[in-house]
Amino acid sequence: MLNLLLAIVCFQPIEVIEYNLDNGLRILIYEDHLVPVVSTQIHYRVGSYYEPKGLTGISHLLEHMAFKGTKTYGPKEYNTIIEEAGGYENGYTSVDRTVYYANLRSDRYEIELEMEADRMQNLLISPEEFVPEKAVVMEERRLRDNDPYSNLFGQLDLMSYTYHPYRNSIIGFMSDIERTTREDVYNWYRKNYNPANAVIVLAGDVDPEEAYKAVNRHFGGIKGRPVDESEYREPPQRGERRFVLKKTVNQPALALHYHTVPSDHEDMFPLDVISMILSSGYSARFEQELVRDKGIATAVRTYHQNLKYGGGFTLVAMPQKDITLERLEAHIYEILDELKENPVSEAELDKAKNNALAQDVFRRDSPERIGAHIGQLEIAGYGWEGINEYPANIQKVNTEDIMAAAAKYFTEDNRTVGYLVPAGVK
Repeated sequence: MLNLLLAIVCFQPIEVIEYNLDNGLRILIYEDHLVPVVSTQIHYRVGSYYEPKGLTGISHLLEHMAFKGTKTYGPKEYNTIIEEAGGYENGYTSVDRTVYYANLRSDRYEIELEMEADRMQNLLISPEEFVPEKAVVMEERRLRDNDPYSNLFGQLDLMSYTYHPYRNSIIGFMSDIERTTREDVYNWYRKNYNPANAVIVLAGDVDPEEAYKAVNRHFGGIKGRPVDESEYREPPQRGERRFVLKKTVNQPALALHYHTVPSDHEDMFPLDVISMILSSGYSARFEQELVRDKGIATAVRTYHQNLKYGGGFTLVAMPQKDITLERLEAHIYEILDELKENPVSEAELDKAKNNALAQDVFRRDSPERIGAHIGQLEIAGYGWEGINEYPANIQKVNTEDIMAAAAKYFTEDNRTVGYLVPAGVK
């Protein structure tokens, strides 16, 4: 059944209609009439990557303030209008983008376009709203600081990236949040929220020509201001880095990070398949060997992320009681070395590729998800066409590609190792 689903969905190319307004706004429209819903999304090229030193978290703080009122709508009106129209709305900030979206019936999506055009121009960021909302964000930061596992990943980023903005926290460092002023946020808004720094995605039950006219009606008169984008590249890592993080925690943990490749590099495909081989499903190597057979881990997971200016392959593992992190780490390296030295079987390779393709299917299973994926690829510089190219590139991965990628990236000099241990442990 899975193979049938993959054949039907994965290998059917999608079509995205592209428009560009004179003010620099890019419009991407994916037409799908399966359900009478349109996901209307605006993706701004602003996130933690773009933030200057001393103002980490300012993009996330601005996202919070974007729901606190404009010259046209009061602090709670945006949410109320979307809810009364039977829709759902939200926003989020990531490394390289800030996104606002609403999912509405296909005869109502222009409501969201009108309000996003207003939000692009008319945010108030009033002092009365800023002070309490900044306190909310600071509380979010405290919750992260009190979560030992969140701390582990944060420290892993700081150690893995010595120079690159990918080391910065999306939510921001507490000292930076504390010093950020209303004027800082307003100036960040005026710099980055404009048509030339945004992509609008409409996905679902929509007529492309009518949608283009609607977008032009609301956004065409807004002046665009191109925003310069600095390019940072992390210097090659020339030796293993290690740290020990001591927190009040009952369950110790191990985290590993390997530098990999940006989103436009061909090695991302074998690395995605390797992630499936190692930790996707009960028969994956880490689950089978470390959790079930040897009983030395309670869980081992891998995460492979490719961004515009770099990528990372991260592993996190938790040992069984009375198993040391050193022993667990050694067994992980044995499994990684096995990938370098011996070809995977065709059956294991096919299963891993099917799992990667299944995840690709899930990224397409609603107007909201496919719209988010289109916007993500566009902001990352890969382009929305990557949706159509991904299945074929995964299918091309062979055993030699797996061995070559493992040998190239899973090296001692390219890794950062973090131990999370209970406070008081020497």
